Amino acid sequence: MLPVNNLLKNYGKLLVLLCCTVFITREIITYTSNTPCETLQSEIKKAILEVKKNIPEDNVDIGFTVDIHLDKELKVSKRNFEKHRLKIWYGGRCVGVKPLTNKLVVTHCNPDEDQSFSLTEEGYLVYDYNGLCVVTEEDSYVLSLGSCDKDMKFVLSEERYIRYDEEDLCMSPVSVSEGLPSIYACIDANIVLTACDEEASRIELIPETEFQEDRKAFVSSQPKTGSSCDFKACGLNEPAPPVKKIPPLYHTRCTDVFDCVTVVTKTARRPYLVIRLAKSIKELKGYDLRIIAYDDGPNNYPPEVWESIEQCPYLEYIVGDDDDMGISTGRNLALQKVKTKYFLLVDDDHVFSNKTNLEKMVEILDTTDATLVGGKFEGFMKFAGALKFGYYHNRKEFAIFSGYCERTLPEWNCEQCDSTSNIFMAKTQHIIEIGGWSEELKIAEHADFFVKLKAHQRKVVYCDDIEVINQQETREERSQNYQKLRYDQRRKNRMFRLMNSRYNVNGLFWCSNYTVLDDAEFKCTQTKHKIGYC
Repeated sequence: MLPVNNLLKNYGKLLVLLCCTVFITREIITYTSNTPCETLQSEIKKAILEVKKNIPEDNVDIGFTVDIHLDKELKVSKRNFEKHRLKIWYGGRCVGVKPLTNKLVVTHCNPDEDQSFSLTEEGYLVYDYNGLCVVTEEDSYVLSLGSCDKDMKFVLSEERYIRYDEEDLCMSPVSVSEGLPSIYACIDANIVLTACDEEASRIELIPETEFQEDRKAFVSSQPKTGSSCDFKACGLNEPAPPVKKIPPLYHTRCTDVFDCVTVVTKTARRPYLVIRLAKSIKELKGYDLRIIAYDDGPNNYPPEVWESIEQCPYLEYIVGDDDDMGISTGRNLALQKVKTKYFLLVDDDHVFSNKTNLEKMVEILDTTDATLVGGKFEGFMKFAGALKFGYYHNRKEFAIFSGYCERTLPEWNCEQCDSTSNIFMAKTQHIIEIGGWSEELKIAEHADFFVKLKAHQRKVVYCDDIEVINQQETREERSQNYQKLRYDQRRKNRMFRLMNSRYNVNGLFWCSNYTVLDDAEFKCTQTKHKIGYC
């Protein structure tokens, strides 16, 4: 371990974190001392006096700074926020630094790279990797990294905007062609100071620990050696191992579906559909099931609605405070309330039929190491399929190959796939362990959920003979609010962008006609719902 004074002689500037860790800003070198903080401060002060010519006379205000006045006591500066990713709200990409130029640009949020920033109490926005501050370039509003001597300070506005302290200007990605704030800014587009835009200037502050936890499945992903798919998300292409039977000695059979299964659904101001679902279970199965339904706020339903809900004795109907909590948050909240070992996920507009074979689902989960057993919607094509990352349409993309399943399970007349539709029964603890649904995806959450399952090597079974009826409202019956939440194209586009950004790809598509090549590579011959980004 190098003594502090040697570090100072070699590198000049220093940064003290929590008294006992020193970062040197010319190169990324960490010095950790087990000595008490007071002793370390004394050592540093002596070292500064010893190499006085290498230390600036004025303060070096970088991050968790030490005020390096040679005639003052050392002290640690507080931060308004520390080690946060700056994530662009609309598309889910991050503010990063372009190599060599030090310019702030739009970049993929890469969990393997240090992309975090900290805001000091004095207002300096510090790039944690090298301790440099965010400043404007000479005679320009383009943001880059530079000396904190420029004294350029920022504030956090409404907990969502990084705003320049002295003027009503915000950090914004800009379009290359027009140089204006844009929600559609491409990778490597500049980050500049502009007039604040409601959407383009909205920068979310994500704590580094929270970001890493959210992307932990992606962090461990590594592409297969020699594969033509060579970027990080390609490591998620590896299929789960084959489903195995559990020896009778080691499994406990469920004798009553009521004791083992809870129905989970997220609704959006449609209690009458949840009531219809509950009634269909009783009518078709001859018994009730516990149902946990989460609804968007506010809780202002008239008494007759609650009277109808109370007619369903095992329906727990919960209205949240948020008028747009999103499908993922609602399902996660419902999942937290499940006490049974399995839960059945359905949409609020599903009804049971005589092909809704819960007993078969329970049997497969009881006797195998599968995590999830899914079915399909009556009258719809087979939705189950394979999920793949690769180079499609000359860019990195995510693809859903409908209908393709890796293996057959003859004993149950089922298949092992990467994904199924939104009618499935799953082991409650397994879904909790993968973190449930990604809550930033208010809609368009389906594919991401199954990618997470695949990343954790959880096994998914699809049974073509298990069905529910997807009895949707007509367009005329839909409320205006539901129409906006579910079908607004701008909202859907943002959610698909967020899905892409979670895996650092630039497009996604569904493919129904394809050829399977060697090594499970797919060649799509008929693409639908193609979505791409620069």
